[in-house]
Order: sequence, then C-alpha cells, then structure tokens
Amino acid sequence: LCASLMGANFPAICRLHVFVILLYLSSSYYAMNQPAPLPKPAGRTFYRRTLPDSCTALSSDDGRSLFASALAHNGLKSFFPLVEQFTTQAEPAYCGLSTLVMVLNALSVDPRRTWKGPWRWYEESMLNCCIDLEEVKKTGITLNAFDCLAKCQGLFVDTKLASESSVDDFRGAIREACVSRTASPGIEKQTFLVVSYSRKVVDQTGDGHFSPVAAYDEDSDSVLILDTARFKYGPHWVPLRLLFEAMLPMDKDTNKSRGFILLSYDGEDQSSHLPQSILFSSKKSQEAIRRQYKKYLARRSAAKPITYDEVFSFWTKGGTRPNYVWEMIEAQLFPVDEEELGFVEACRGLLQKLVAGVESKSPPNTDCCEQGCARGVFRKIPLAAVEAIYIVYLSSLPAHMRTEELLRGSETDDISHVAREQLLCEAELVHFAIDTSDLDGEE
Repeated sequence: LCASLMGANFPAICRLHVFVILLYLSSSYYAMNQPAPLPKPAGRTFYRRTLPDSCTALSSDDGRSLFASALAHNGLKSFFPLVEQFTTQAEPAYCGLSTLVMVLNALSVDPRRTWKGPWRWYEESMLNCCIDLEEVKKTGITLNAFDCLAKCQGLFVDTKLASESSVDDFRGAIREACVSRTASPGIEKQTFLVVSYSRKVVDQTGDGHFSPVAAYDEDSDSVLILDTARFKYGPHWVPLRLLFEAMLPMDKDTNKSRGFILLSYDGEDQSSHLPQSILFSSKKSQEAIRRQYKKYLARRSAAKPITYDEVFSFWTKGGTRPNYVWEMIEAQLFPVDEEELGFVEACRGLLQKLVAGVESKSPPNTDCCEQGCARGVFRKIPLAAVEAIYIVYLSSLPAHMRTEELLRGSETDDISHVAREQLLCEAELVHFAIDTSDLDGEE
C-alpha cells in the first residue's frame, strides 16, 4: 500500500513512518469498534420472588375471585385512584417515599414545583423536607418520618401504632379507606390507608416495609397490597389479621411498633392539616440543629414568652454568625407562575415590615443564596437571614401570641389578610419541624 501510494523512489524511512501510522490507525479503529465488555456481576442477583402461601397474587385465579368479591361488597374505593398512580420504587429502600408519592398524586395534590418541562407532578426526590435522601437510599424511613413528610405536603395524617391499637381498630380504618358507602364512590371524600409492617411476619423476604392498601374483601377479611417493590412482589392479597400482626414487632430504629396511617387532603380547608409552605423548607439533615433549639427553649424560663432579641441572639451566635439560621431551615424555590410569585412578594413585604418593627441589631444583609445554594440553578427565594429569624421567633411563641404579633401595626398596613395567614402557616410549619425533631429518639 505504501509503495503504490508513494512510488518506488519515495525514501524508505518515510515509507516506514507512514506504515507505522497506518498500522496505529487501523488498530485504533479496530479497538473502538469492538463490543463493550459485559458488566461484571455485582455478586448474587435476583429476579423477583415467589409469593409465600400466606399471600395471594392479584393476577391468580384466587386473586381475581377475591377482587370480584371486593367489588361486589363495595370494597374498591381506594383501588382505582391508587392503581392509576401505581409505581415501582426508584430505589430498593424507597418504599415509604414511593408509597407517599402514589397517595399524593392519587389525591391530586399540587406539589407547586415542576417535575420535568412545564409539568408539576410528585416524584420521590421532592420529599426531602424531613429526611436526607442519600440516607434514605441506605436505610429507608421510619413511621415518624413518613408522618412528618405527609404533613409537610399538606395532608391530614392520622397515625396509629399497632401496639396501641386493636385488630378491630385496624379493620375500621380499612373500611374507612376502602369501602364505599354510596353507589357513587367518586363523590365521597377520599381517604387512603398506608401500612408500615414487617415482611417477615407474612413470610416474605426482608423486614420493614411500607405499602398502600387498595381494597378490602369482607367475605375473606383480606386486604389488597399494591407493593411498590414490584421488582420483588406483585400486588397481592393478605389476611387482615396477619397484616395487623405484621405491624406489631418493634422497629429497632424507633423502639416502637410499626403501624398504619390514614391520609386525606382538602385543599380548601387548611384547618385540619399542616399547610404548604411557600417561603421555607426544612430537611432531615438539619434535625440536630433543631433539637438544640428545642432544648434551648425547654431550658429557658416559661414564666414569660421568648423575645425576638433572645431568638436573634441564638440564631446569630450572639451576632458572630449572622447566617447560622440557614443551618436549620432553607428558602423555598421560586414559584412556578406569576400569580404565586406576586403572593410570595406580598408575604415578603409584610415580613420585612414586621422585621423592621423589632430589629434593633441589624446584621449584614445576607441571604440564603450566600450559603452556596446557587440561586441560578435551584431558583431559591433570596430571603434575608433576619426574615428567617423572625419566622423562627413567631414559631417559638404560643399560637395565640403569633396572631397578636402579626396584627401589630394593622391599622396602617395594606397587606392582604391572606398574606398574614400564610406567615402564620410558615411559623406553624417551623414549629412542627422543631417539635418533631426528636421523635425517633435521637439525642
């Protein structure tokens, strides 16, 4: 090839160099076009599990018979809205998060933040207010954390420990969630039931698990589990009494039994559940700081209410760390539409007026985005540290005093009543985060 391209009179040394280059190029081309090596197996792997005799697969003949019986007895009130949102958990330990995502989307709760493109929709990574997602990937969540997460999304939450309940209590909760009282279940208020139980007791592999209950068959006294770990077990029926027994063993992370949770949502009625925050959020990783503040509040004299100056001193370390409050809470993302953005600005306007009325020790005008939250990437609201401190101050007051504090200067204040109510909601959420910071018994 070299001789034909360069002629017989081309210097031999040059022909050798060209030959070496062509050889290198051809070997490189060969290497690049080889198929990629197969990934090395990560130890032992599994493809699903066989259901034990204690469970009945929904797709089996017996499972279909149970489904028909449940339908005949109006026991499918939760099934259809849940099955529309049935999902496979994204991580092996995400059963709690995926179960809650199913319930939130089945209840048509607006997450007020985008999922992908222009669409707002719940998925697991949004549920990080009470937990550290990286930790959840390793250990999952407890019943207390599930309760906290659900309340932070604005749900009404009624949590019962199995050790403090009876099988009849459990059956009553199942009926409330799954049995229709009318011929048109779509017009009834929707309530869903989630169980936290030990798989071992129902002869399945693994241990702690969360699942939504989708149906109840009265004749067999069985419930239908929509297991989000579909890579392991498909939807299946379990005897109600056996499932209750599976909630009784102690969870080693909380030293309490597991239990069941009734979840509902009424977007128009904010009196029965925690509201949604538009300004602040809190995460599990910040829980230790909140516990410190809870202990500080417990140690101080209860003879008189805490003052703003006391709260300011705690959350600025006596003025030496003006941004310390951002280790306890975080700013929310910017809202997704102009109307919500206007409401955020109205709330901030009121908040700034209230801060101006009490602030005697103005720290540098630092905001949350100086703490490395990359405003341009995560779109956080640029709240000032003193605004966060004021909300923490409100949360530290008795409930009736929060309202009185917000009414200060109302004669000349043209901020809407709705903005005042939202600031009360923000304070209530922060109070809840502080109050529940030690629910799992951590010191």
